[in-house]
Amino acid sequence: MEEQLSMLIRLQEIDTKIRSLAERKIQFPEILASLERRRASSKEEFDKAKETLQTAQKNKRDRDKDLEVGVQKVEKLKARTSEIKTNKEYQALLKEIETAEQENKAIEDEILVLMEQIDAAVESITTAEKKARNDEDAIVVEQKEHEAVFVKLEKELKEVERARQETAARIDTAILGQYQKLLKSKAGIAIVEARGESCSGCYMSIPPQVFVNVKKNSSIITCPHCGRILYYKEAIVQKNT
Repeated sequence: MEEQLSMLIRLQEIDTKIRSLAERKIQFPEILASLERRRASSKEEFDKAKETLQTAQKNKRDRDKDLEVGVQKVEKLKARTSEIKTNKEYQALLKEIETAEQENKAIEDEILVLMEQIDAAVESITTAEKKARNDEDAIVVEQKEHEAVFVKLEKELKEVERARQETAARIDTAILGQYQKLLKSKAGIAIVEARGESCSGCYMSIPPQVFVNVKKNSSIITCPHCGRILYYKEAIVQKNT
């Protein structure tokens, strides 16, 4: 029976390893998704800079046209001075010309602001493009590293699963069935060490006589509190040394 307990301990170690590897494997899609979000974020920043530039350029074209219309308006107004008959009409025309010129000046000021925005947007595009390129290079490297880890993990998982089959084959069918049920119902921990008259699975005290029997490692004994299979490590270690 002590050999069976040793096999169960070994099987528990293997199952714990399989569980750890499986959890890491489950994380892999999220890791790749995180890299894709980083890639999308860099692209979004670059696209936003381009959109800002396009908007500023369009607004400048619109104001350029407005200024052209305004300049033509002033020229037409000035051309009417020769047609003026009275001083009152002349003063009214001068006022209209002044208003039109002020409007044109305001448009020119807006164009200057837009030109500054365009220069800033061009610089932002250059910066965002460089950042996106650097981010992409880093993401590609990181993605390859994770893929290499995943391949290694898959290989290791197959090896451990093969070891599990070999170990499980050496365990009595009834005992293995009991272990499997506990493995499912006890959060992946079916067999635990009895240490200091306590169960290391639930940390509850084990009755003295039960602990005496556990120390013999001569039968399958379960914790009266959590139901996990108990073993006494020191006895197994002494036998193996």
